Amino acid sequence: MKNYTKLAVKGVTTVFILTMLAAFLGYIVRVLLAKYLSMEEFGLFYAVFSFLGLWGIFKNLGFDKALIKFIPELQHEEKNDLIKSSIIYVSIVQLITNTIFIVLIYLLSNYLSVHFFHSTQASIVLKLMAIAFFIDGFVFILKFSFQGFQKMMLFAGIEVIRMSLIIAIVFIGLVLNYGILSPVIAYIFAPVILLLVFTPILTKIVFPEFSKSKFILNKILFKKLSKYSFFVMTTGMGSMIFGYTDSTVLTYFTSLKDVALYNIAFPTANLLIYFPRAINGILVPLTAELWAKKKYALLKAGMESLFKYSIIIIVPLAFMMSSFTDLLINTFFGKEYLLASAAMKILIFGFIFGTLNGICMYFFSGIGKPQINSKILFTAAIFNLIGNLILIPIIGIMGAAITTTLSYFIMMAMSLKEIRKFIEIRFPIKIWIKTLIAGAGMIFVILLLNTILSFNIFLKTAVIFAISGIAYTALLFLLRAVEINELKDLYKRVVK
Repeated sequence: MKNYTKLAVKGVTTVFILTMLAAFLGYIVRVLLAKYLSMEEFGLFYAVFSFLGLWGIFKNLGFDKALIKFIPELQHEEKNDLIKSSIIYVSIVQLITNTIFIVLIYLLSNYLSVHFFHSTQASIVLKLMAIAFFIDGFVFILKFSFQGFQKMMLFAGIEVIRMSLIIAIVFIGLVLNYGILSPVIAYIFAPVILLLVFTPILTKIVFPEFSKSKFILNKILFKKLSKYSFFVMTTGMGSMIFGYTDSTVLTYFTSLKDVALYNIAFPTANLLIYFPRAINGILVPLTAELWAKKKYALLKAGMESLFKYSIIIIVPLAFMMSSFTDLLINTFFGKEYLLASAAMKILIFGFIFGTLNGICMYFFSGIGKPQINSKILFTAAIFNLIGNLILIPIIGIMGAAITTTLSYFIMMAMSLKEIRKFIEIRFPIKIWIKTLIAGAGMIFVILLLNTILSFNIFLKTAVIFAISGIAYTALLFLLRAVEINELKDLYKRVVK
């Protein structure tokens, strides 16, 4: 019998480590750009990136993410021809929609550069980044195919290699004085290399039956893909609006400097979301499999464990990060970006809500109910847009941070309510309260040690992290939020 606990823990651990590594490398890219570009150039690049990302969902219509659900189901039914057909269908749709997208960007680039970005330099950046987004769309087909086959090392590893390539190309470009074109060139060449490397891995190693299988014009399959993709697309639209609205509205109402500051605060706080994203890597295909096999008891037990341990893990990370925002920003980006600190503190707490919401939404995707995600995301996206339009002209990046945090809370509340319609799950509310109490104790230890200790700032921070981490762990056991026997049982299920 398949050991689902071991599979889940191993998968989440693998994806978490690799996605955190990719996130760290992505952070290095921002550090390089912040050091070598002016604040206006830094803001312009990420303004363009956010704008293209906002409309990027229309490039694939949600077809690529449909592979995450359909590949494990078709693999369970041993229908290799339909797996190959699904991948080809998605590639064709991607080619058509990406072509339309890039043509529109080229036609509108000059107008947008003057009337939206307020910079003539934006036109060339828009055109070249549109090429990068075009190519990258096909990399995502490979990535989601690996996820569908539950090859978590490849699924997460592709992002590590992507960011490594981007760092190398950006560094060379900056040394050669290409300025803002350095990241643009990097984002074009990196996906080209990834396609050349990972396409043979998918078709010859992960799915060696690809060449032997037939491409079938199956209307029923395409209809299923289209129906699922429609809801994935609408979910993606909400997600993109929610994720990129802040920078886009800031671009229009404020200055590129404010965009630059927010693009320090948001991605730094966003590091916290990589843990639930790691859960997503294994949860969607695993949920699809368990739901198809009607193993509801296993699924219920797994979800309850996720709700408990995800908060136990995310709370200390969030509290530690919020305690050292100034140090983080000053060390990596410089004093001129310290104005992003307050917004970052607010966003950090938003991502705690985002952790619980993410688990629910990945569950809905796995059981084939992406329309629930659409409803939740669109509700939050509309709130986020209206909130940004009201608050950003008044209080700038603080308005964006407050609106985003409240939007995450709304999504969490809605998703926790919806999930109970499918499984009779009990939320570990007492454990969450005890975890927050332990987190508050950890904050007290951090503040106390920060006052008492007076040696080198980096050594001091390391000592504070270690002692406060021990204090947090001790409080968890003292409050019986976690028990030794429970951990021993979990360990046995993972290693057996």
